[in-house]
Amino acid sequence: MVSTHRVPYTLRLLGGFVLDRDGRSLPTPHSVRRLLALLAVHPHRARAEAAGLLWPDSGEERARANLRTALWRAHRLAPVPLVTGEERLALSDAVSTDVAALAATADRLAHAAAGPVRAGDVLGGELLPGWYDDWVLAERERLRHLRLSALEALAARLTAEGRVGEAIQVALTAVHLEPLRESATRALIVAHLAEHNYSEAVRRLAVFRATLDRELGVRPTAELERLVRAEALLPG
Repeated sequence: MVSTHRVPYTLRLLGGFVLDRDGRSLPTPHSVRRLLALLAVHPHRARAEAAGLLWPDSGEERARANLRTALWRAHRLAPVPLVTGEERLALSDAVSTDVAALAATADRLAHAAAGPVRAGDVLGGELLPGWYDDWVLAERERLRHLRLSALEALAARLTAEGRVGEAIQVALTAVHLEPLRESATRALIVAHLAEHNYSEAVRRLAVFRATLDRELGVRPTAELERLVRAEALLPG
């Protein structure tokens, strides 16, 4: 039997913090925002560890008091618990997150799992722009690489399924996110070649070559050059 259980709260961190219920954004106190965001990317944190990460410049007692206040405010925010646990804290089952959706989709793509994949799960923005906590910066970089790999894998899947227009849009997102990443440009070129758009494949290779030369003083790999040359019948 397929479960019809609906998670009432959605926490979005990619592109900015939003906590909503049934599509309506909920005003969330600053301390609760930070607590929910931390538990979304670092679940099952010990209380002392969570307090130290959230208030690193405060003493231990002050940080613990701040955490207790944030938990109290979180419990007042919704009729169901948003945070669970006594010694170790985590988001409750009432909260779904876009970070978890990205990770799950990336895992399915990496393992070539069957079934539909929602492009929206990998097309979000960066993690919590404007936040500069050490734990945010580290997780932002990790999710950026995870998202790039997922975008490339999704572009390859869409190309293989003949959905070339969608593949090009997904690959373009990866290229814009990291113009110097050859695997992103390769995914885009392969999609163009799949629709026999050789001139665009050649143009994309030329743009990538020029960008690499300007920024790093290197060239694309011989493998990428050969791919375009063979498919577009360029002179060797």
